[in-house]
Amino acid sequence: MENWIFFSRITVNKRAFIKKIKEIAQQDKRRRLDSRYLKVMGFLVAKGFLYTNKKIHLNPNGHINLTDAIWAGRFVEPRILEVLPAAYGRFKKHFSGDAETVENLEHIIEMIKQKSDHKIEFYGISIEKIRPWFFIRLRDRRSKSLDERKVSKTFRFKPETVDILKKLKDQNRSI
Repeated sequence: MENWIFFSRITVNKRAFIKKIKEIAQQDKRRRLDSRYLKVMGFLVAKGFLYTNKKIHLNPNGHINLTDAIWAGRFVEPRILEVLPAAYGRFKKHFSGDAETVENLEHIIEMIKQKSDHKIEFYGISIEKIRPWFFIRLRDRRSKSLDERKVSKTFRFKPETVDILKKLKDQNRSI
């Protein structure tokens, strides 16, 4: 008798579990058809930050609201939150949002430019996961990654060259 009760509980729990999974799958399907998600993914795929196996209308010149991008990253596709600071850093004119979100993104970009080791998170995504997206080459080849940007237009040195010159300068001071 006890065995029967135990197994009946498992079947009830299994059915409830399967029902809950199906509800979550339906919710995910609805969210993937949401215009906010499609617009953000269309922009990021068109620029070369993300790839997808689904057919999405590319939106390379679209204007993205940061609130919509964060919603899409939190509720549909977490990869969006990983690439959002890098996309904002390269294509600021394509984004708009409230002052707090913009300030948060600017702070993360500054921490990455300064090569800081602080434990900062952007909506649960660590800075270690965000950092590599600043150094990828994009499809359009017009926008430069963080390590390819020139430091000074007067001298037109690459950042690596400037680092070497700074090290040499520090070595000469110590002599």
